Amino acid sequence: MVLMEINGVFSNNAHSPYPQVVLKEADGDAYLHIVIGRFEAAAISMAHGKQQPARPISYDLAHQILVGVDARVAKVEITDLHESTYYAEVHLIDDEGKTHVLDARPSDAIALALRFSAPIYAAAEILQEAGHAPPGSEEQRQAETPIEPDPTIDPEPMAVSIAVSQEELSIVTPPAVDHIEELKKCMRQAIAEEVYEEAARLRDEISRLEEEE
Repeated sequence: MVLMEINGVFSNNAHSPYPQVVLKEADGDAYLHIVIGRFEAAAISMAHGKQQPARPISYDLAHQILVGVDARVAKVEITDLHESTYYAEVHLIDDEGKTHVLDARPSDAIALALRFSAPIYAAAEILQEAGHAPPGSEEQRQAETPIEPDPTIDPEPMAVSIAVSQEELSIVTPPAVDHIEELKKCMRQAIAEEVYEEAARLRDEISRLEEEE
């Protein structure tokens, strides 16, 4: 596993219209760009900026519950990349010192890690497969708009406007990738997340595009 650090949370990137959390190799130049939902982006941005929301959100509540039972997040790991979807694990230590490994989305794992000041790791194989080089041109840097945390805004309502099917997607594919294939990936992710209404909408859009070909 390779130690990573938060480089930032961005929107309006040239690679994707959706928010991304960017992880940087702590002792190297590899970057991971992970597409996440707007709610998760706001939650990560707030924790990374050491700011508190006006009211506790779900990750803050999870932190309070775990602390209340003498448990903590020891570390999180980005473990796998399969069909453009990242997978992660949360390593939890309970009040007896036992370690529990929980399957999680990277966005959830990172949001919790930040609240426990826990280290974030990524599998070396993922960096080799999906790692980005450092930002190159000035145009590339300007294309990324940082998401600034605003503690006066409750990010919870943002969740309803996000297609969950877009979360945790790798953006290693170039912008010219076939649109229908991207929609199919999103549909599979929506089904995995049990967001069936979104999956049905994507299915209908795929059918419409295929009929136009």
